[in-house]
Amino acid sequence: MRTRGGYNAPELMTFTAALRNMAPEELKHAATTKGVSEFLTLYGDTPFLLVRLRPSDTDLAAGLGATALRAEAGASVKPVIGSMEFRTQSAAVPVDVMNARGKRQPELVELLEKDRYFGLALRKRKSVESLYPDRISVGRAPNKDIVLRHQSVSKSHAWFEMDSEGNFYVADSGSKNLTRINGYGILSHEPTPVAPGDLLCFGSIEAVLCSPRDLWATLSGGARRSTAPPGR
Repeated sequence: MRTRGGYNAPELMTFTAALRNMAPEELKHAATTKGVSEFLTLYGDTPFLLVRLRPSDTDLAAGLGATALRAEAGASVKPVIGSMEFRTQSAAVPVDVMNARGKRQPELVELLEKDRYFGLALRKRKSVESLYPDRISVGRAPNKDIVLRHQSVSKSHAWFEMDSEGNFYVADSGSKNLTRINGYGILSHEPTPVAPGDLLCFGSIEAVLCSPRDLWATLSGGARRSTAPPGR
């Protein structure tokens, strides 16, 4: 059965659910009302971390809502000096992680259809005094760039960093419950490359990396499908 814009009912239900499950509202509004250039001007051309919100994650959602808004986002993280040489010698992607990347990851719209997610750009917070301008800190403590209020997350759990070519890495800070990429734990204090499509776990908190262009395309496309006139 075809409905709006020639899309069938299941397709419309999928995109409607995806739009409903995306937070915060300001991110969803920007993606559905602005072109991709304006969206990138607002949020930057750096990956987004989409944090999965279970129904019981009220503290997690509240923490993200208070600290991950666009008004809090500052400049992109400073590139790590000499990072390319260091990565080449000592931080190759673990074999298990590389193998997992070869498997098909769920499409973004499929993820958003099934669960609620909170999206935030990988950028520094304006109001956080940081000793490490080349790191985006992750942890339970309120002074982190990405605040994850959950008992499985350490106060200082992990960090992201970027090299001079714009590639991102994640490192565990020696957390109690580990940091995982695509199901495989990474070594403490060893930056490991990550890319859009990778599934990350900080303790038991799940998240997925996605490009800002893919996020915009998914949300804006969903808005067009759900508002298209019947038969067009």
